[in-house]
Amino acid sequence: MRFLVVEDDKQIKTQTIDDCLASLGCASDWATNQQEANELLALHEYDLILLDLEIPSRPGGSDSPDYGVNLLKQIRAKTRVPVVLMTAQHQQCVDLIAELHELGIDGSIAKPFSTTGRTLLYVIRQALRKSRRRPLLPVSLPIVKPLRPFVGGVLAVYATRFDLCDETIAEIGERSHSWCILNLLKDKNSQGHFVSLSSGQLASRLHPNMSQGTAVQAVRTIRNRIVTVMRNRLSYTCTTQDVIANGGMGYHLRDWITIECRDDFSEELFLNKLSYYSIGLVSCDLIPEP
Repeated sequence: MRFLVVEDDKQIKTQTIDDCLASLGCASDWATNQQEANELLALHEYDLILLDLEIPSRPGGSDSPDYGVNLLKQIRAKTRVPVVLMTAQHQQCVDLIAELHELGIDGSIAKPFSTTGRTLLYVIRQALRKSRRRPLLPVSLPIVKPLRPFVGGVLAVYATRFDLCDETIAEIGERSHSWCILNLLKDKNSQGHFVSLSSGQLASRLHPNMSQGTAVQAVRTIRNRIVTVMRNRLSYTCTTQDVIANGGMGYHLRDWITIECRDDFSEELFLNKLSYYSIGLVSCDLIPEP
């Protein structure tokens, strides 16, 4: 296999990424900016791209997450090669994650890389497994197979994200509240049914000062994302009510959704993450409501 590494930090490239690629037995090319990456992409085909989000647009230029986003769009205009995004922890990068998943990234990992659990090696292997389930076709080509109706699936709980049918639909730290909404709705009551929460209950648990209207909009956001991901990535026709339904009892997950805690899920880590983004298990928001 041959990878393209787009990373402007030489220390990260030589001390961490190269060790990981050596373990996989992969050859690699290295670009430090958007211009170099496009030049290499014009010359070679790759099995996977490791893309640092915050890169310069040209040699000697300043770095910005916008240049990483632009490079991803240029990649997706030509090929479906798996792309693993490497992000910094600051808020601008966190805010872009939802948009980047819709553009078509196959995995993401925050820097500095974890040495246990969800490591860089783990994320790369997971992205390669996903890529084997679909042909690497240019996104401009039409999808020839017909859309299939969505009939349920596994909602996998990881320490920092939720995957539906092995596609990421929410990650911790997003301003859209998607991760927190799924976290609140994944539990079951004493009768074995998924819990139901009214818009008022959901608002108060997401943030003490959140309005019901804001909570309704947050649910609409995650529903629309699910519909988009299921259609574009898995060729499912999925309605906004197929995963998160609502009726007289409030918002709840549909019965054909199965919750599974996956191999890198740690209850202790999950609760630590939750407590960090919460206030007494009441508020899951990072940004206080005005």
